[in-house]
Amino acid sequence: MKKMFLLIVSALFFLSAGSALANKSTVRLEAPVNAAQGEKIKITLFVTHSANNFFHHTSMVSLTINGKEVTRWEFSVFNLPEAAEFSRTFEYVMTGPITLESAASCNIHGSANTATATVGLQ
Repeated sequence: MKKMFLLIVSALFFLSAGSALANKSTVRLEAPVNAAQGEKIKITLFVTHSANNFFHHTSMVSLTINGKEVTRWEFSVFNLPEAAEFSRTFEYVMTGPITLESAASCNIHGSANTATATVGLQ
């Protein structure tokens, strides 16, 4: 009985250790400053969250272009992000200047920021 108690206490300690050190999900955007009309550009979202485990993980990453959500990546207990730092890319064909916004959210603590960027026409 005593061994079972110690095992449970140890397991809870180790499971909570990662969550105790975790933070809100953050995101950073990378995109060209300018692009030509009709050009396909690559937009990269870099996400950081110090714990991505069964209990505590990034639950969502979204990208908005000119105020309209164009893509969203959802994560869950059964579909965790691959690492504490990961990225996602999105390709977009330029039809005019664009404003980008991106957010990532932790399932417990929420989002630390909304990343923004603009891409102008050449």
